[in-house]
Amino acid sequence: MPIYHLGLDDTDSLKMGCTTYIAALLIERLLKTSSFIDYPNLIRLNPNIPWKSRGNAAVCLRFESDCDAEELLGMATEYVEKYRDREDPKNQPGIAICQSDTVPVGLKTLGKKALSEVVPIEEALNAIGNYNVKYQTIRGGRGIVGALAAIGNTLEGDHTFELAVYRGKVLWGKKREVDFESVRRYDSEVGDGSFNNIDPESKRLLVTPHGPDPVLFGIRGESPPLLMRALDIVKFAGGERWVIYRSNQGTDAHLSQRRRIGSLKPYMAAVVEGTVCKEPMRIHGGHVISRLSDGSGEIDVAAYEPSASFRNALAALVQGDAVRAYGGVKVHGQDGITLNLERMEVLDLVRVKGRNPRCPGCGKSMKSEGKGKGYQCRRCGRKEPANMLDGERKICVGNYMPPPKAMRHLTKPLKRYGHEKSGWSGPPVVFYGVF
Repeated sequence: MPIYHLGLDDTDSLKMGCTTYIAALLIERLLKTSSFIDYPNLIRLNPNIPWKSRGNAAVCLRFESDCDAEELLGMATEYVEKYRDREDPKNQPGIAICQSDTVPVGLKTLGKKALSEVVPIEEALNAIGNYNVKYQTIRGGRGIVGALAAIGNTLEGDHTFELAVYRGKVLWGKKREVDFESVRRYDSEVGDGSFNNIDPESKRLLVTPHGPDPVLFGIRGESPPLLMRALDIVKFAGGERWVIYRSNQGTDAHLSQRRRIGSLKPYMAAVVEGTVCKEPMRIHGGHVISRLSDGSGEIDVAAYEPSASFRNALAALVQGDAVRAYGGVKVHGQDGITLNLERMEVLDLVRVKGRNPRCPGCGKSMKSEGKGKGYQCRRCGRKEPANMLDGERKICVGNYMPPPKAMRHLTKPLKRYGHEKSGWSGPPVVFYGVF
């Protein structure tokens, strides 16, 4: 039977819908006539795209079928038209289907680029070339970029899995009923087999989204058998169906490109290496801003208030420290750009023994009030005891990350280091069910 790769993207909005839910409905229908050669693929694309609805997720279904491509495209379009948000002009679905035993190189190239850059619609359509690809766009059709990129991201390297549980339509927009203690118990039992279920700092449940979409909860992990255990352990109400996806979540797939500061463009995901050239400072709202230089240019780097204790790592740096910064390039003001930090590696620290401390409140350098009398902030007047300065740095060489509650879907948590995978071949085991 012919092999098909069916990509979907941008079928949802902030008010309704979910691309993975439409995929779940398609899976149910396709299982009657088709044989899947891979788990459904959940592909997170560049998280810095400004027009994304939520987590910038696209889906690809890979299967064998006796149906022809036009019939399959029509089937997918039917489901998208039924469940998309027709009122939101930002909702611009794209659907693509490629008939091929192996994914064409051009689509793989597109898929990789879409992880860290902005890909125009025209460029995505040009990538189709002479390949056997049929597609459908709705409204502006911006989702065709993600649909084709999902086909191109074949997850040949590191990958994870996600169990997504969906709720019935009568519950969309209502409070989700997922028992916190049962998630905690599952998290404890599987250990490193699952990640980012509960935030350790705030004790917040992370498996439940907050919008009115069909997702009841989602649990990410290293293997399908470990995720299946969640169906027995986690207590919840209102489940309609479930799907296990193979995904690039938690892999740092978007942060594979090392770039020079001078080459950065808005909305890129990038890794830059440089030295601190401006003292970090805390600004209104609790955010911390510093500045890096690598010889090709300079850029502000920022750790925002939701990143909690991660801000303290950035605030502890001083001029001359060497770091490798990972994050997304965002527009700041009319002409400037800022690198919003997702992770930071401290490579080297300068000696600052005898240096006056910075104010814990505003980050400004404090002045001594005399031997043994402590320090006072030059800016806000805050006073600190003399023993605040011990002559040693408050930071070490190493890797620093925000807590799970502030992580992006793609960011690889420390829990996953040492659990990276290389390659996978099907067919999949059980990956779909109804309650």
